[in-house]
Amino acid sequence: MKNKLLEYLKCPSCAGTIILAAVVNTEELEIMEGQLACDSCQRTFPIIRGVPRFGTPEKLDSGKAATAENFGWQWQHFVQSDELYADQFLGWIAPVRPEFFQDKVVLEGGCGKGRHTQLAASWGARDVIGVDLSDAVETAFAATRKLENAHIVQADIYQLPFARVFDYAFSVGVLHHLPDPLSGFRSLAAKVKNGGSLSAWVYGAENNEWITRFVDPLRKRFSSRISRRALLHISKAPAVLVYLATKLVYGPLNRSPAGAKVARHLFYNDYLSAISQFGWREQHTIVFDHLVAPTSHYIQREDFEEWWLEVEAKDVIVGWHNKNSWRGFGRI
Repeated sequence: MKNKLLEYLKCPSCAGTIILAAVVNTEELEIMEGQLACDSCQRTFPIIRGVPRFGTPEKLDSGKAATAENFGWQWQHFVQSDELYADQFLGWIAPVRPEFFQDKVVLEGGCGKGRHTQLAASWGARDVIGVDLSDAVETAFAATRKLENAHIVQADIYQLPFARVFDYAFSVGVLHHLPDPLSGFRSLAAKVKNGGSLSAWVYGAENNEWITRFVDPLRKRFSSRISRRALLHISKAPAVLVYLATKLVYGPLNRSPAGAKVARHLFYNDYLSAISQFGWREQHTIVFDHLVAPTSHYIQREDFEEWWLEVEAKDVIVGWHNKNSWRGFGRI
C-alpha cells in the first residue's frame, strides 16, 4: 500500500477518517505489512502483502463467498497478459478513450488480475484504485506495485471504503456476477463526485437465450460447484471447439469483404469474430470464466437503462457490445 492511498480512504462502517496505525514492513514504495484504523469508530483493517484488507470472502454469505473464491482462483491461475487487452477494454467502456483518463482519479469496481488498472495508470490517471473482494488482489498487486499511480484494495463493492472523490469509475464484467447487480452499481456511482463519469459493462439478456436456457443450468448445478482444478481441465474441451471455430471460420471470414457478408449470418458472429484475435490461452480463460461463476445475471436493455435513471446520471449512452452485452456511460 502506498501512503498516497490514505487521502482517498474512508471507513466503510462509519465514513470516518482512515489513518495509518502501524507499519511492520515496507518495500520501496509499498507498505507491505501494517494496520489501518478508523479514528472515529476505532475499527482496524490489516495491510497484508501490500494490500489493505477491508473485506475478505470468508466473512460473507455462501453465495458471495463462492463467487469471490472461484474468481480469485481464476485470476491467480490465468495471469497472462495480451497486447489486445487495450482495444478490448476500450470496447467495453466506449465512448471513453485513453486520453479521457489524463489527470483523473479513477475507481475500478472489480479489478480481477489488474489488467485494466494497469491500462488506466498508463493512460495518465492521477491515481487509479482497483478494488476486488477475491484473492485476485494478490495478482493485481504484483502487476501494479511498481506503478506510482496504481493502488489495489480488497473490499466488498457494496461497502466501498472511499470518500466521494472520484472523477471516473468503471466496472467491466463484474456487476452481473453480484447477487444484486443494481446495488453494486449504486454503490459504485455513490463514490463518483458531482460532474464525474461512470462506465459499466454487463451481460445482455437479448441474444443470449441459448446461454440462459442451456449453459446457465449447467453452470449453476455442475461447473461452478466442482473443484477449480477439475474445471480447468474439463473446460479445455469446449475451449478447443471455440478456438477452432474462431480460427478456422469466424476469423478468416470476417477478415475478407466477401466472407464478412456470409459471416454476418452465422451464429453469434459479432462476439466470436471479436475473440478470434486471441490465442489459445486467452480463449481458454474466456470459456473457463463463463463456466466458473456461481451467479450470472443477463440484463435486459430496459432494465440497464433504468439503472442510470436511478443514480440520476446525465448524458447517458447505452449501446450494444458485440450484440450480446450492454455498455453504458453517463455523468453523475
